[in-house]
Amino acid sequence: MNRTRKRIAGVLFWIATSVVTVVAIARVNSPIQTRSDEPHRTPLVRYLTSNPTRVSAIDLSGRLRQYDPVFLMGSSGEYRQVGHVVDRTPDPSVPITEPPSVTIAWYDPRFAAHEVQFVQHHNDGRLEDVAKLMLPEQKRERIRQQLADAMRLYGDEFSLAFKPLVQQSIQQSLPVIESELQRSIARHRGDIDALAKRWNDEVVRQRLIPLARQEIMPIVKEHGGPTAEKIGHEVWERASLWRFGWRAVYDRTPLPEQNLLNEEWQRFVQKDVGPVLERNMDEIVASVQKILVQTAANPVVRGELADVANDIARDPEAQQLVKDILRETLVDNQRLRQVWSEVWQSEEARRAIDMASRRMEPVLRKIGDELFGTQDEGIDPAFALVLRNQIFGKDRRWIIATPNQAPQDASQPRVIPVSSQWMAYPIVYLAEKDAK
Repeated sequence: MNRTRKRIAGVLFWIATSVVTVVAIARVNSPIQTRSDEPHRTPLVRYLTSNPTRVSAIDLSGRLRQYDPVFLMGSSGEYRQVGHVVDRTPDPSVPITEPPSVTIAWYDPRFAAHEVQFVQHHNDGRLEDVAKLMLPEQKRERIRQQLADAMRLYGDEFSLAFKPLVQQSIQQSLPVIESELQRSIARHRGDIDALAKRWNDEVVRQRLIPLARQEIMPIVKEHGGPTAEKIGHEVWERASLWRFGWRAVYDRTPLPEQNLLNEEWQRFVQKDVGPVLERNMDEIVASVQKILVQTAANPVVRGELADVANDIARDPEAQQLVKDILRETLVDNQRLRQVWSEVWQSEEARRAIDMASRRMEPVLRKIGDELFGTQDEGIDPAFALVLRNQIFGKDRRWIIATPNQAPQDASQPRVIPVSSQWMAYPIVYLAEKDAK
């Protein structure tokens, strides 16, 4: 027998073996089973031995692609695959203006395709989705408890070792940050002046000055007017028009001694005005307090000041300016990096880090087992899903089928809405679990 005949014989042998295997599986599972027995077959057997029906539906999201699976939850809470997307119209590469139509192959024996409704889910691999998948509530609580137990045991020791390092870092960093902040502000002085001028025109003149005239000045007059008037009368009674008048005239003459008016004013403020203000200081303080309280309670003033603060905070130029100054002060500050490098690479820091590593290693190993799995039990299913999603781009879209609560209107087009609830990709067992 030559090589060609051997190859033909080998191919025919494997074809025959495959046919016999499929027929044997079908005979074992189908002749003696009723409709209620069908779910006991594995998904692979059901797929090979069933005759799927085809269902057309509208994909509102436009996300679904060929081979995206359809799952149905069983009575025990485990999901099983009951179908998949076989076609999408139009092709995903063609731009569309309306939701596309998809065709689903349905091969579940317990429910007909018209007896269920479809809802689609997706996982884009965002950090939020990864955190929800790998850190469900129960796992988060176990990890939190492990960390809390470790801190109860070693918290004082950690504090004693790291507190001096933190204090040293802060003490050495503050002068460097302050110095670089001043330099950064000086470099951006032109931008700051331009913003200040624009804010003065847009905010102070157009909003704050009218606000002061309409709302604040009446409050000042009400509470500060009587006190100011009383003080004014007392000061006026002490003022000597003769003393001010002849000194003003003398200062304008070509006589040798000048500046007598300024000297008289300073004497008047110190000897006459000062005592009047001191005697009325309690009334001045009370008036100021009343003005501040009523101004702060004024809803118009509070609302306008809040709007002004929000407008300034949302100003794109102001935001960019603040970002630039903070980046230059904290991120790009080479001297600050040098300070932290010297502190945290010192021998004292190395001893503290080594001590913390020894204490926390058992805890971190337990947390790693919680997140990634163990050698005995294998890879954690959630971590396996993350690997498939992030590395291979798998398990990103799927459909969940649920039995109808009410009969569907056959005249209306079938629609697959997008679920508003987050859901992890279902874990499906391709083989039956061992009987206990």
